[in-house]
Amino acid sequence: MKLNRLNKLEQIQAAEARLLLSTYDRNAILFVRGEGVHIIDEQGERYLDLLSGIGVNALGYAHPAIEAAIAKQSHALIHTSNLYYHEGQAELALRLTERTGLDRVFFSNTGTEAWEGALKLARAHAGLLRSEGKQIGTKFLALEQSFHGRTFGSMSTTYKAKYREPFAPVVPGVELSSSTISPTCAPNSPTKCAPFSLKPSRAKAAYVLLRRSSSPKRAH
Repeated sequence: MKLNRLNKLEQIQAAEARLLLSTYDRNAILFVRGEGVHIIDEQGERYLDLLSGIGVNALGYAHPAIEAAIAKQSHALIHTSNLYYHEGQAELALRLTERTGLDRVFFSNTGTEAWEGALKLARAHAGLLRSEGKQIGTKFLALEQSFHGRTFGSMSTTYKAKYREPFAPVVPGVELSSSTISPTCAPNSPTKCAPFSLKPSRAKAAYVLLRRSSSPKRAH
């Protein structure tokens, strides 16, 4: 019986090796369902899910309220695109602005898309300030050990060279810093950096406390 279970996993591994582009190192575990904060493999082994689908399944698995909400919505609308209105988007935006104190919301599908949006907003805002006669540059400051995603701008601001080098040349004008803001990117620097976004909680390197530095780090 155990052999059959292993054969099922091996069949899936063989199929993926033949049909999918290999972009991740995967563990030889076949998960089939989840309950609460646990995820369960095909043999019934339970794992405490500290990965949560790389931060996606923050609400756990198979919660009755979530199942009911998904089932209810599936009988109405699943997707309409941004070309039309529906009841849920403005309601969710209102809840987010109330909880964050921010004015507006930008919805995206993934973390890397959100980061691309932040890079675009920074460059666009810098361009607006330059059009008003203010001196401001275009450089991005990115923290060492950070990982922002696999789209082009996000990859260009990701620290590890193995993510960037196969696709060089990447987006220029990125300065890497361990936990310091160099003089060229300090808030009072008039020429080098655009307004920039940082993630103080780095997905692959925990939290970081930013400080100012007297010497710039390397750039690419």
